[in-house]
Amino acid sequence: MPHVLAAGPDFQNPLFLAVLVGWLMTVVLHEFGHGIVAHWGGDYTIGERGGLTLNPLQYIHPVFSIVMPAIFLMMGGVPLPGGATYIRTDLLRSKRWETAVALAGPAMNLLIFAAGAIALHPKVGWVPESGMFSEWSPAQQVVASITFLQIYAVLLSLLPVPPLDGFHAISPYLSKDVQERFAVPAYNYISLTILFMVLGTDPVRERFALVIYRIFKAVGYDPFAYDNIRMSINRTLFGG
Repeated sequence: MPHVLAAGPDFQNPLFLAVLVGWLMTVVLHEFGHGIVAHWGGDYTIGERGGLTLNPLQYIHPVFSIVMPAIFLMMGGVPLPGGATYIRTDLLRSKRWETAVALAGPAMNLLIFAAGAIALHPKVGWVPESGMFSEWSPAQQVVASITFLQIYAVLLSLLPVPPLDGFHAISPYLSKDVQERFAVPAYNYISLTILFMVLGTDPVRERFALVIYRIFKAVGYDPFAYDNIRMSINRTLFGG
């Protein structure tokens, strides 16, 4: 699944490359999450197709990994590539397993977010005692950016828009006619393009930012600590 942030990237910034590598690792874990739960749920063929590997090349998708990020780049966004895992849903034991498989990817992102949020927590984490962003190391800034992107990915993935995970989570409970209609690849690509155009508008982007802030606040980040996370994103992705 591809992702985009509405601002131009700084490709000459070495921290951007570090975040990109970290992001690709989390994409692999996201897809692995889908694969392992599918294996538990009855898809005995997933291993044969490479769905239980941590090899990033296994999850390359021509549209999600190449075409869509290129489109987002032309739109002025940050082209964060996605991936895909083919699941034999006909082999899964129940509709609940189909839903579990769909939610496993975002759950993996949530676990990575939790690890990063603890590592940088203002009270117990690996941060300067002063709390000043000027004292944060490049490594801390990269971890903060990857942590932020995880919760962004969770919120985005759970939107009930085909072909995102949120749609696949409810798809088993829709009629066969609706499922077949939304399974058309062209429709999925169009719906994704429209979605990301909407996400690029100021009102929607501000709403997303507010939700993410509230999530960080809920896990113990005060506004000052959250500003350090935001400044890390600005420094690593946009060179600000």
